[in-house]
This record gives sequence, C-alpha cells and structure tokens, in this order.
Amino acid sequence: MRCYRVLPAILFAACCLTAGATRLCAQSGVPTLSVDVAAARNAINPDIYGIANYGLDATFAQEIKVGNVRWGGDGTTRYNWMVDSSNSGFDWYFIGGNGETAPVPSASPDLMVKTYAPADALITVPIIPYVNKSAAWSCSCPQSVYGAQQSYDPYLQVNGGNCGNSLTTSGAQLTDSNILANHISNTTTLQQQWVAHLVSTFGTAANGGVKFYQLDNEPGGWSNTHRDVMPTEPGYAAIVQYGQEYAAAVKTADPSALVLGPSDFTLGGWIGTPAQQNNLYAGQYYLQQMAAYQQQHGQRLLDYFDEHYYFDVSSPAAQLASTRTLWDPTYNGGTWVEQYDFDGPMQLIPRFKSWISTYYPGTKLSISEYSIDSGQKSIVDAIAEMDVLGIFGREQLDFADMWSPPAPTDPIAYSFRMFRNYDGNGSQFGDTSVSAVSSDQGTLSIYAAQRSTDNAVTVLVINKTPAAITSAITLANLSSPSAAQVYTYSAASLTSIVHAANASITNSSVSYTFPGYSAVMFVIQPTVAPPPPAADNYMLSLSANALSASASKPGTLMLTMTPTGGLATAESFACSGLPSGWSCSFAPATLSGSTPQSTTITVGAMSAAQMSGLRSGIQTVLVWPFSLLFVGAGSTRRASRRRRARVGVMLSVMALTALALAACGGSGSDNSDKGGPPSSAGQAYTVTVTATGTGAATHSAQFTLTVSS
Repeated sequence: MRCYRVLPAILFAACCLTAGATRLCAQSGVPTLSVDVAAARNAINPDIYGIANYGLDATFAQEIKVGNVRWGGDGTTRYNWMVDSSNSGFDWYFIGGNGETAPVPSASPDLMVKTYAPADALITVPIIPYVNKSAAWSCSCPQSVYGAQQSYDPYLQVNGGNCGNSLTTSGAQLTDSNILANHISNTTTLQQQWVAHLVSTFGTAANGGVKFYQLDNEPGGWSNTHRDVMPTEPGYAAIVQYGQEYAAAVKTADPSALVLGPSDFTLGGWIGTPAQQNNLYAGQYYLQQMAAYQQQHGQRLLDYFDEHYYFDVSSPAAQLASTRTLWDPTYNGGTWVEQYDFDGPMQLIPRFKSWISTYYPGTKLSISEYSIDSGQKSIVDAIAEMDVLGIFGREQLDFADMWSPPAPTDPIAYSFRMFRNYDGNGSQFGDTSVSAVSSDQGTLSIYAAQRSTDNAVTVLVINKTPAAITSAITLANLSSPSAAQVYTYSAASLTSIVHAANASITNSSVSYTFPGYSAVMFVIQPTVAPPPPAADNYMLSLSANALSASASKPGTLMLTMTPTGGLATAESFACSGLPSGWSCSFAPATLSGSTPQSTTITVGAMSAAQMSGLRSGIQTVLVWPFSLLFVGAGSTRRASRRRRARVGVMLSVMALTALALAACGGSGSDNSDKGGPPSSAGQAYTVTVTATGTGAATHSAQFTLTVSS
C-alpha cells in the first residue's frame, strides 16, 4: 500500500484528536458502557443480600442462599425472651403478649435461627428501659381505664374490653399511668442471659452461632412508636449510654459477637438534635462516643455503624431515580436533610463512610432495614431492587437487610434470584466487584463482578426507561470468548428469568438491545484463566467513593493499601480521569511494608503558573522536532516520492496535534485569559487511582469527583 493512500485515515485521526481536545466531538446520546476486569476490584460481602425474617419463605431463602436473616423491627423493641413475647406499640394498639399459657423462653428467635440456617442471624437486643411483662394478652390503653379513643383493635379484646390507640376522640395524647402493670424494667443482666442462652443453644458467633446483634430498633423514634413507656424522646446521649451498657453485656456473653447500632430511622434518626450532640449529627455523635469508650476502656463495642433507609416510591420515575441517593454526588433526592443539613446530594453510603473515617475508623457499615418496594408487584419494583443490590456490592457496603420479604413469585424475589440463582441451578453474580461504568447511570445502570469459583465475569445491565435501548459494552483486561450467555428479566415474563440466545463478542465488545424496563445478565467465561496473584500483593480501599472539590478548595481522600502477600516493595500512585487543568498528589508519595498503610490524596485545580509551565513544556516538545523534519524535507533531490509523502503526513499530524494541545487549558472558558484551569463546575468525573511497583501487582480504585463552583 502506498503512503498517500493512508493519508486520509491519518488526517481523520488527527482531526478527531483535535476535536476531542477542544470538545467538539458529538455524543450520540446513547449511554456508553464499559467493564474493566482489572480495575476497582473489591470483595462483595454476601451479607448485603439479607432479608427480614417475617414471612420469609424458607425454601426461597435456601434457593437464593440468603446472606442473613434479621429478627428486628418495632415489634422486637420490647421483646422479653423469658416469656417469648413483646408489645406492638403504636403500630398496633399497644398490644402485648402472645396468648400462650406456658411460653417457651426465646422460642420465636430460636426458631428463626434454626429455620434459615446456615444464613447468618441478626438478633435485636432491647435497650429500651421497659420490656413486656407476660405472655398473657394485655394492652396499654384499655377503654375501661382511659375512656373513649379514636380507634380500637378490631380483632382482640383484653379482659372483655377494647384496646385503644392512645388518642382521645379529640386527638389528645393519653399517658400510661401504670407502665409496670404490663411491663418490667429492662436490665443488662436480662439481655446478657439471653445472649448466653443463644450461645448455649447455637454456639458462639465464632463457632457458627448467632453472629450479629442489633442494639434495639430506631431509638430516635421511641417517643412515637413506644409512647406509652417512652412519652419523651430520649436524647442521643442517653441512646449512646444505653447502647454502651447493653453492647458490653452482649460482648461479655459472647466476645466474638458483632454489634450493630444505632439502627435509627430514615432522615431524622440520622440527624437528631446537633445542639445536644457536640454540634454533630446523631450518627456522627454516636460514632464519636463509641470511639471514646474504646479509648477509655480498651474494648470495641460497636462493630457496624447501622442505619435504616426508605427510598422514594411515590412514582416509578422517582423510585428508579432514588437509588442514586445511595452514591451519586450529582443527584439530589429533594429530601429535607439534603436541603437543610447536607447542603447538597445525599450520597448516603459515601457520606456514612466519611463519618466512620472521621469519628470511628475501622467500623463497618450496615443498612439493616431498607425498602424500595412500592407494593405494586411491578417490573419497576424488581429492577429498582436489582439496582440497589448492584450499588451495595459496588460501593462496598458490609451488611444489609430488605424489609418486607417477597413471596417467591413476586417480582422482587427475582431481583434476589438475579444475583443469587439466575439460572435456577445456583449460579450467582460474581463475588469480586470490578469496574463497570455507564456514561448515564440514570438510564442504563451497569454492574460487574468476577466469580472466584470459575473466573466467570458477570455483567448486569438495567434499563431504567420504558423504551428499548441499543448500546455496546466494551470489555478490558479480559480474554473474551466468542459469545456471552444472556439471562433477561422483563415485563414480558414477571415469573421467570429467561435464558436468552447468546450475545456475540466482537473485538472485546458486546452489542445488545436492552428492552424497556429490563435487567440483562451477561455471563462471560474467559478463554484464559487469570494468572495467579503476584507474591507481593495487596488491596486498595478509599475512605469514600465520592469527593467534591472546587478550583479554590482542593478535596482530600485517604487511600489505604492492605498487603495480602507479604508486600515489601514500594508502591507509587497516579490518577487518571481528572478534568483538564486538575491534578492529584499523594502524601506520602509511596507506601511499602507488610502492614496496612495509608496515603492522603489531594485533588485540586492546577495554579496559573503550573498551567503556564505545562503549556510551555507541551509546546517545546511539539515544536523542536519540526526543524528536524524540515531538514529531512529539504533533501528532496535524494528523497523518493514515498518519503516526501510520509514527511508531509507527519508534518500535518504534528501540526494538528500541536494546535489541539495548544487549545487545552480552557479555550473559551472564563479562566483561560487568566492562565488558570478551564471551568468545569457542576460536572462529575470518574477518577481512577492506580498503584504500581516493581515485582508487585498493579491495582486501582475509583472515586467520583464532583467539581463545585
């Protein structure tokens, strides 16, 4: 092939480079999807696939290998294990007892643990000052004592009388004048004896017994749900004190047990009353005080920082968008805490992780009660729940439980099947999350993970719109076969995950048409097994998965390197994916050793002097070779036409490239005249941090950078 025949192609590539540098290349509008098997690798904790036990079908739980099962909720706050009964509080007419004449101590939670074994069990330990007194039926507000009320239990009468809702016919709140008639005082001794019973029945947490204990349920809401025994809302100092006392009792009975708290309600429970909490939010204060206890007593009582979260399910659009409140620094869910407290997007998981990093490092993160179920049993319910589970895995949540277990044929049941048994033969979504990026996660969500049992890469794409979308997934660092297996779930069949025709893989890319409101799983079996990990190996983790910074105020993150194979060599770090004119630095610049080490990443805009120096350097590098090319071009007498054509092409390419790079730094931006970085306020960038070192594996971690004004 003669040189001049490739001239148009080379010039076209140069033009694309120019257009890319000046941001002139048009976007198609269809989300682009990519998976990099070597990037952002993090283990997925199976405990994120947990479900509350009430009504959970045991066969379904076994089918999906449910991660954990929770004994919790309002009905467990006043549970007395000795009489195996509780009080329902305001949820249902303050009814106490279970009607049994000879109750078996701890019968109900014991049965739960046995029924769902080997799933991990989460048991709620009451820390409220009062628990139910007797298995005999009782109620806190009988009509015979407190007079007429707004409504009564339509099914049960206690001692021949009606049980009221504690509100007079005019709406006034009644006060329980004899709490001890139906309750006894709660004590740490009582709860320690219960944990001892569970240990004697099932073994310690370390030996297959009950692994998790939760410090009550939504204590910030006791004055509402349990207003008969707690008419005044407790301050968070009291909630912390209760938590410390009862957590110590749990740890005394089983030192290997793991404790969760404060397990408070959505929005308000996280905030509390900052003026009474060292000017901190309730969750921050709780972490701070639990850390102070450990510092003073030398014992960690809190293993998981745990809160509850209910999504916006007011409409299908709101339901699907609300998953972004878990992580997205560009999405504001419109809640009052975002408006008045957080002053911006919720970013719930990164936000909670930043609280942990600041106030009690080493604590894990849990959302032990959440729901995105609209109750409509729709395809939107299913794909919204899949989106949540995908986010939990990617964002490295440690523990979660969905409230309101689905029936085995409900759409949300297929959400769990997609991750835990998509083919009906026990095949699961991978257990190591890898980089999966969509240019528009609000339209096409994508999650990917590699399975340790057979190295298969599983990729889940969720179309969150009612219309079909055709896009392609580019695959990196994967020896791809010729095709991927495909499993789909859509409105076409709400009672099955369909094993569809294989999708071809061409040039490490999978093109597919994703039906409206659907989830599509690709299962890709690499043709070559990945090499064994290097002798010097490690894991990377970030203190948060999102960061906000501005041109005037840099942002910082903590990057931790945890050796897994006797790492000794020095690892250095670099960032990619930053906006034009921005840079990152690391302090210290390298890490080494056999124990976990951390470095602080500082991300910010380069100064005018740095930008000027960078442009001068680029121009020097690009301009000085031109003299050599002209020298070669001047020897035309001895040069062939082919050589002259080659020289001409190279001159053209370099000239266009020089023009493109000269434009870098903010052509058309307000800052360009000042020599500063281009304006990028309001934009979000996926930044990759890569660690490299001689004789050690290369690893990376990712975070989302939002540029604020």
